[in-house]
Amino acid sequence: MTDVTHVTDTLTGPPAGPLLSIVMPTRDRCPILEKTLQRIEGSDEFSAAELEIVVVDDGSRDGTASFLSKARSRFPLRVARSEGEGPAAARNRGVRMATGSRILLLGDDTPPRAGTLREHASPPAPDVGIQGLIEWDPEVPVSGVMSFLAPEGPQFYFKGLRHGLRIPFTAVLASNLSAPASWFREDPFDERFRDAAFEDTELAFRWRRKKRAVLYSETAVCWHTHVYTTLEPFLARQRRAGRAVRYAVRRHPALFFRAVAQPLAVGAVFALRHAALRALRRASERSSWDLRVRGAFLRGLLSPAGTAADPARGDAAAALSPLPVPGEHRP
Repeated sequence: MTDVTHVTDTLTGPPAGPLLSIVMPTRDRCPILEKTLQRIEGSDEFSAAELEIVVVDDGSRDGTASFLSKARSRFPLRVARSEGEGPAAARNRGVRMATGSRILLLGDDTPPRAGTLREHASPPAPDVGIQGLIEWDPEVPVSGVMSFLAPEGPQFYFKGLRHGLRIPFTAVLASNLSAPASWFREDPFDERFRDAAFEDTELAFRWRRKKRAVLYSETAVCWHTHVYTTLEPFLARQRRAGRAVRYAVRRHPALFFRAVAQPLAVGAVFALRHAALRALRRASERSSWDLRVRGAFLRGLLSPAGTAADPARGDAAAALSPLPVPGEHRP
């Protein structure tokens, strides 16, 4: 078993070593992180020299640091700690530490199914990204809210994607996503995104401008172990996403149509449809949830200055000022 290596920031030179480096940020989810690492440890797809794991603890207070200090793995395990800088900054730190030729981003709550790691390490062409499918963990009971959110909902939407073909930037997620290490080094995550909301879409938008292709794999599957019993936690996430989109559109006005105009237009149609169904007493619970999710995003997008923390560190006034009007795949 390999002892854990603790580092602060290192290895910024050309990658050499493993075929695949898993980069995983975490914060205050020690039991879930432990389970995910156990599932990776159980993989028989790689030798110890072919895979490494990089975990960045972003300011946990729940015992994660203690757990990681004692963790052992047959794969090289690198651990760093940051102080609540957000998942974008944590991933960037993990990328700087990684030594593999390809990097696979995983969430601490998205363990890979058997065969998934090998698919990411062996893409059909060396200079492509791979976005794998994310499904609910079969060991976790799926509530009605969870089946609404994914895999064809507002959290994860894979409907219409075709195996082996290029996907739009709006379908790229910062989990179960692999790409050449050079992509992440040349175009790191924007660390002014402080939450896990739209930072992956903004990165994929920059990749698209460089004509970098991300392909979809329906057989590279990760299990999502997050449990939702009510919609409220996701509504809070949607408000953060609205604020994040506000910042992203100020940085990239070309995003306005896909990130703002199109979702608002589709939302208006859904709102009219819901109102008509409600008048006929035929509105479903899912229709109500859909409207609430869209409304939460809109409230975040339009929140006035001073009402909410902004995802863009040090640029709150700009991010919360009126959006520019330039001259989805996700619904």
